[in-house]
Formats: sequence, C-alpha cells, structure tokens
Amino acid sequence: MAFQYKAVDLPGKILYKKHFNVSIRSVTPIEQKYIISLAQKQQKTNIDYINFIKKLVEFDNPEMTFEELYWYDVQYLLYFIRFTTYAKHPIKLTYTCLEEDCNTEISENLDMGRLSIMEASDIPNLVTGILLENLGDTPIRQKTMGDDILIDDFMEKNQLDQDPQTRLLLVDLCLISNGRSLDEMWKLANDGTITAEDIITIEDWFGKTIWGVKEEITVKCPKCGKESSRGYILALEDFFSAV
Repeated sequence: MAFQYKAVDLPGKILYKKHFNVSIRSVTPIEQKYIISLAQKQQKTNIDYINFIKKLVEFDNPEMTFEELYWYDVQYLLYFIRFTTYAKHPIKLTYTCLEEDCNTEISENLDMGRLSIMEASDIPNLVTGILLENLGDTPIRQKTMGDDILIDDFMEKNQLDQDPQTRLLLVDLCLISNGRSLDEMWKLANDGTITAEDIITIEDWFGKTIWGVKEEITVKCPKCGKESSRGYILALEDFFSAV
C-alpha cells in the first residue's frame, strides 16, 4: 500500500546534530480500530504506542531514528497525526468555572488551530551544560523517545515500582548520562554521587527549556463570561480517540 506523507516542521529542529526532514502519514481506518482497541486494554505500555507511532513517521536521512526525536517534537507530531486523522473530531476538553458561586461546566473543542507552539529558538540562552555537585560541569540534553523505552526496560528488569517519582528520577538520569548506561547512572544516584540538589538543578533546567505544544488554552465561561487560561494533560490514548 502506498501512503501519502506530509512534511512536518518540528519546533526543535535547530537542536539536532543530524540534519534531517521528517514526514508523517495519517492513521488508516484499520489502524484506528487497532489503536482504539489498544487504548481499552488494561495491560499496555508506552512502548505499545511508540511502536505504533513509529510506523507513521518517515525520515529523509537513514541515519536518523524515531528514538532520537526529542519528546516535545514527538508531542507535536502526535497532535499533527491526531488532527490529520480525525480532522472532523476535535479533542473534547471539560472544565469547571472557578469563579466564586459559578461552578459552571465548560466544554471546549481542541483543534490544531488552537494549539500554541513554541520553538526551541524562542528559548533565550539555552545552555547545554549544568554544574552538578560531584560531577562538575555536565552535558545535558532534552528528553528523547528512546529514554522512555530505556526506562521501561530498566524498570521491568530491576522490578521497580512504576510510580511517577521513580520514572521522573530515571528521566533526569538519562538527561545527564552522556554515554553512560542507565544502570551506571542509577548506581551513581543510589550511592550519593548524584545528589538531591543535583536533581533539583536538572529539574530547574528542564522546566526552563520547554518548547513545542503549550498545554493550555483560554476558555470562557458561558454563564459568567469569565476568561481563564486552563491547562490540559492528554495521555497517549487520548490522541487516537475519535469521540
């Protein structure tokens, strides 16, 4: 089957060491049924979704891999795929007005035209190194999709609980691994070489260097007329639901 691909201009394109262009294709009706059925299964992982998404992405540089994409660029691709595939079915968001004595339920449709996009070039003084207590001046990078796969494998191998705090710590360790394995970084964290203060430094850098889709929109209450900026968090399965 011949697929039609659309070129996508990634928000973080200036930060990659490899030169490449990326294109994506829409999800087919058969694939739609599959991914929705996957979302309904209790036993599923991020890798299940990642393996599905990888099939929709094409690079013009054979040396580039999906796992090397920064997470915020993948997030943008997800929205692009979602709105290309289900153009007539915006993502439905529901909020409650926080104005005193109002509490009206607000329903909003999120479509591609309402997304606010920041590019890496919009971030002033984006540094590539941070000073850590015991490791000194350490190279740092953004989170990639390969990190998620690495973390899932590591947690399963070491029988670690799938709690958000452990995953967040492992992400931080990936960002400063600089060629070291995740096993090595985990040992450095557990023996105190990487300190709690270091993790705070990493998190501070990470929080200041976010590009891609800004996960907030302005909503207006139909009852009191109050406008507010509201955030939203979408799980991977949300991108593939047409209702």
